Amino acid sequence: MGLNGLLDVAKTALFTAQQALTVTGHNISNVNTPGFSRQEITLTENPPVDGSPGQVGTGVQIEQIRRAVDVFLNREITASQEDLGRFTIMQDELQRLEGNFGDTQDQGLAAQLNQFFQSLQDATTTPSEVSPRSVVLQNASMLSGTFHQITANLTDTSHAIDTQIGVTISEINGFTKQIAQLNTQIKSAQASGQNANDLQDQRDLAINNLATRIDVTTIDRPDGTVSVYAARGLVLVDQETTRNLVGVESSDNHGFLDVGYDMGGTRPVSINGLITSGRLRGLLDVRDQTIPSVQQGIDSLAGSLLTEVNQIHRTGYGLDGSTGQDFFSGLSVTTKDSSTNVGSGSIGNGVVTAPSLLTFHDYEIRFNGSSNYSIVDATTGTGIRGNYTGTALTPPTVDAPLSIVTGVNDTLVVSVDGTTSGTITLNGAASPGQPYTSDDDLAAELQSKINADSTLVAAGRQVAVIFDNTTNRLVLRSNSIGGTSSVDVTGGTARGSLGLSGGISTAATGTYSAPQTFQVDGIAVTVLGAPAANDLFSFNSRENAARDLSVALSDPSKIALSSTRAGVPGNNQNGLALVALQSKTIGGLGDQTFSDAYSNTATSLGVASQQAGQSFNAQQAQLQQLQTYQSQVSGVSIDEELANLLTYQRAFEAASRLITTADEMMQTLIALKQ
Repeated sequence: MGLNGLLDVAKTALFTAQQALTVTGHNISNVNTPGFSRQEITLTENPPVDGSPGQVGTGVQIEQIRRAVDVFLNREITASQEDLGRFTIMQDELQRLEGNFGDTQDQGLAAQLNQFFQSLQDATTTPSEVSPRSVVLQNASMLSGTFHQITANLTDTSHAIDTQIGVTISEINGFTKQIAQLNTQIKSAQASGQNANDLQDQRDLAINNLATRIDVTTIDRPDGTVSVYAARGLVLVDQETTRNLVGVESSDNHGFLDVGYDMGGTRPVSINGLITSGRLRGLLDVRDQTIPSVQQGIDSLAGSLLTEVNQIHRTGYGLDGSTGQDFFSGLSVTTKDSSTNVGSGSIGNGVVTAPSLLTFHDYEIRFNGSSNYSIVDATTGTGIRGNYTGTALTPPTVDAPLSIVTGVNDTLVVSVDGTTSGTITLNGAASPGQPYTSDDDLAAELQSKINADSTLVAAGRQVAVIFDNTTNRLVLRSNSIGGTSSVDVTGGTARGSLGLSGGISTAATGTYSAPQTFQVDGIAVTVLGAPAANDLFSFNSRENAARDLSVALSDPSKIALSSTRAGVPGNNQNGLALVALQSKTIGGLGDQTFSDAYSNTATSLGVASQQAGQSFNAQQAQLQQLQTYQSQVSGVSIDEELANLLTYQRAFEAASRLITTADEMMQTLIALKQ
């Protein structure tokens, strides 16, 4: 090996040290760059040449410049980013929701409820005075205003979250496009034998940013590209091509956006239920689960308050002798055709026929054929009680009793769950008849006589009978739930006087004949047209109860505090019954008081917010720990890089000195020839 070989060895050492210095400088300059992985050079000897007495080395070469990464650790960080994205958004949004109630400033709904009932208590103390009654109306108006404000805040929050969902979908598409572009560049670089370290760092960062928004899995391809999947295996990036997510307005969910997956057809497929983590999952959970749950609690509270107060208020008398008037107004029935229905059937507007039976649950009429239906309480997941709802009649009073005559004059024939009774003879006198002055007594009489029928007793059939004093109608309900549960008044001479000759029988399951009216727990709805198998129609009396709640009275003298007309103005018995509602457990609220029901709704939200905060803190701590481990593997240490800088600087200087020495030796040889 001659002097030229020595120069070649020195040259490789010089170039290697120079490139090592460049890599070190690149590390130092990117010490604070997000997603950057420290790069290392791997050195190896150049192939030796044969010499005497043995092979002689030919210098050094850089085998590769590689990233310092732990693939398994990177995947753990990606998974952690998914959960952190979900819990971050849930914590932020739930904390905002908590602020809508204002209970910490003693100005929320709980305080308004207490003030309303306290003003009623004050008014009953001096029932002959108008001023305390005016305070009742003022507090009632403030209470309804608070219901309105909570509903408006929840609606605004839902729309704000819906906007965030649209923005997040656009961000996801942006990241998938970036990943596909990086795939193309990495593939090209690796095809030419290069390590695309910086491009791979950028791609990993894009994947982690994507993971904060939606759950992802990745597969590394031999050509250096990565395929990205989301929502349980849907392709977002297939090497160098992408599939977009799109926001699709949902007719079943107030026009809010569903997350659609573009499969190239006419309409993207909704994948809401397939998304398991990331910001999208958190946003969908808060918008479609938490807020509706809170709104349902607030609506049920408003609806129960309206019906309970009105039922008592209608039986009392105001200072001006008025009676039969509602205190609150605004209750309505909401109906909806499912967007997946394929038949020509539709559901019309519903009405409340028996407020005392309202549960404020959600109901569904499901068709398993063009003529076969079943009615389900969607809130409990069970079938309904079959019932027979009569028409309105004049309620019995002391002044105008309803007389029952025994014998052939007043009888009923009732069918319960498919079993028809014998002829049921009602109590009474032959002439002029037994007067019933109380609707409750009348309902109790009917229930007792029907349930005593030997045919029904033998078959194990029973009914419950109530008289709804708001709409003045009798309702007979089977004690069984779902299946063949049904009640029908099929005969008897007392049907007309009791409002049972033109009523409506509604079975839990049965045969549909268009148009058909269904009476369910105090609600009447009519289905029209020809439904098809699997068509579904839903309805409830809860939705919008808080939004529409208002005070029906404007004249304080009409507040019905007296239980009798003769007792005006000093009688306060009806007012005391209204005050007693504050501590009464309400069936429509799960046997809770008004205050307890509201507290339960607010507490559930608070617990959810607290749990989201705890999950966020735990996930953040886990991510920080993983990032610490990652920094030990991939992070840039300034001290270490400075040491490398000095090492490679000295190597560069030594290689330079070797070249100088070889040059001097060459000059010596040349001088010898001169």
